[in-house]
Amino acid sequence: MPLNSYKQTGFTLIELMISLALGLIIMAAAIMLFVTGQKSSALQQGFANIQDDANFGLGYIAQDIRHTNLNSLNSGINDRTIQGGIVLTSSANGFKDTTVTPNITYSNLPENLIGTTVATNLLSSGATGLSNVRGESSDQLVIQYRPQYTRVGSNWVGGFDCEGEEIKFPVMTGGVETPLRIIVQRYFLREDTNKDSKEPNTALALACDAGWYSESGTPLPDKIESFGNNGEVIMKRVDYFHVMLGIQKGEKLRYISINDYMALSAPRPRILSVQLGALVRSVQGVGNEPMIKDDQEFQVLDKKVTVKVPTNTTSKYVRQVVSQTVALRNTFGERGQ
Repeated sequence: MPLNSYKQTGFTLIELMISLALGLIIMAAAIMLFVTGQKSSALQQGFANIQDDANFGLGYIAQDIRHTNLNSLNSGINDRTIQGGIVLTSSANGFKDTTVTPNITYSNLPENLIGTTVATNLLSSGATGLSNVRGESSDQLVIQYRPQYTRVGSNWVGGFDCEGEEIKFPVMTGGVETPLRIIVQRYFLREDTNKDSKEPNTALALACDAGWYSESGTPLPDKIESFGNNGEVIMKRVDYFHVMLGIQKGEKLRYISINDYMALSAPRPRILSVQLGALVRSVQGVGNEPMIKDDQEFQVLDKKVTVKVPTNTTSKYVRQVVSQTVALRNTFGERGQ
């Protein structure tokens, strides 16, 4: 049988090349969709992480600050108001009246409290803490309040402090009624030991340190108990923390920094509210996202800050500014003036 009588079948070289090219195009499109989906998922996870952390953390702090000045007899809070809700002064830096004998120190913490637990580094202060922004240090906020106590059996119970410890102590001690306690809480940035080695700059967290002192007793207390430690983390990653005080001058209300308030001439105006601002970042990186600059700028309340360029990672992180304004209890109006 002649050879040319058989029918030839198969792909030509040109058809094979076209098939390979089409296959490569389809694979490239699939890979691009996969990579884009991964990037989008990482960004969404980063923003979700910020929202969960920031909303819960700042809301938790705002809830605590609403206790500030609770059960106070005086509506005029400033740096000299004894047991005033915002703790700016103690025996270490209060106003000492030398015209009377014995001398009297006017401060937010009772003058009988002395030593390291009432040192100025444990009071509300501006631009003294850690931060991950250029040229700006974070603030520290310290508040105090007397809880609304309820008698449960043989104990006074006043809820929980910011470290999650129950405020609970005996009604009677040694046959004598136990003095009620004033709770002191300090909000500040510190380095978090629970961190990833690839995180940019310093892994800072917003923490709260809680302590207490008895409002009376014999002898009077000379320190704040359980105060001045690392506290508990409230917000996992915060690059900058800023606080402003809402003050009344005449009929006007304006917000100024803690340092600007303390720089005013005495007697300083009353404090009515507090503004909190935090630059929060995601815990996980979102890859080398070109839209995120290493030196991003953000407006945190009255401060325009620039993030420090990371020194130890190639991954980018999403950031967001969160803020909260909290009116202080018993400060509006003229009661107690």
